[in-house]
Amino acid sequence: MSINRPVNIGLIGAGRIGSFHAQSVARRLVDANLVAIADPAPGAAEKLAAELGAPNAYTSVSELLANRDIDGVVIATPARFHTNIVVEAAEAGKAVFCEKPMALTLEDADRAIAAARAGKVPLQVGFNRRWDQAFAEGRAAIDDGKIGSPQLIRSLTRDPGPFDADPAKIPQWTIFYETLIHDFDTLLWLNPGAKPVEVTAVADALVRPDFADKGFHDTAVVTVRFDNGSIAVAEANFCAMYGYDIRGEVFGSGGMVTMGDVRRSSMTLFDKKGVSNDTWRRDTDHFVHGYTAQLAAFVEAIRTGEVTGPTGEDARNALAIALACVGSVSERKTVKLIN
Repeated sequence: MSINRPVNIGLIGAGRIGSFHAQSVARRLVDANLVAIADPAPGAAEKLAAELGAPNAYTSVSELLANRDIDGVVIATPARFHTNIVVEAAEAGKAVFCEKPMALTLEDADRAIAAARAGKVPLQVGFNRRWDQAFAEGRAAIDDGKIGSPQLIRSLTRDPGPFDADPAKIPQWTIFYETLIHDFDTLLWLNPGAKPVEVTAVADALVRPDFADKGFHDTAVVTVRFDNGSIAVAEANFCAMYGYDIRGEVFGSGGMVTMGDVRRSSMTLFDKKGVSNDTWRRDTDHFVHGYTAQLAAFVEAIRTGEVTGPTGEDARNALAIALACVGSVSERKTVKLIN
């Protein structure tokens, strides 16, 4: 696949993150056109399309994929629909950008990867943290040998509070499949060449303890051991009252690199109340550059056929850790991974 004109993108899923991706394509990328939006909710695609000037709006994914003008699609539906849409899009010959998680089982992950390979289309997955400047510079320092061999690795996700969602409407294991999945990809990416060999996870409902007996988890800590001897820890919580807190750290034999900051900037206010910093409150503010850069990379993948961002295989590797976490919490034991 080689395209020398602006590429034509279709969005599937007009919810919060889908709408943000649509805005990025329409307003932030100079070499891409948003030509279609599909969402089954009545009026959702039409409203967003009108707002952004997209000429086509559908309630059917199949109708969007039948549009011959579309070169690639951005999939931002609920996670349970991802794999089937990836497969359908690949079979239609469309390049695919899929929000995480790409799948909820390893079998589905393999099915998505196989479909993209059979269709000879690029498949990129939305692990936007790789595109954040601090995390990208951290990985570059590791690649340059500046910290030696990785020994201790840490990644955390603390969503901004207050937590006002209805736990009854959140699918079980979301903390692993949709929140910590970012951290699992980060741990793998910051430990290049290493493979996870065992996973131990603990999880509970500490934000909403009244839902603990219903299988809801809003807090989790995961330990991962790698075949190069390094040990990693990932943690998540759904309610950080001070802001949106995303950080990473790699300690090695020759030094350390840290990434991420809950503070919006280095500006610090000193006044009669004391010392304070503004903090990030939304992922789309914190990672606006990362979100945009990953879509720019997807556009380039459509042009060249070469995926430089997270692949289907990367998504499968992160999912394997998430599934091991589910098993570890369910059975209260360490789960060994087979590579």
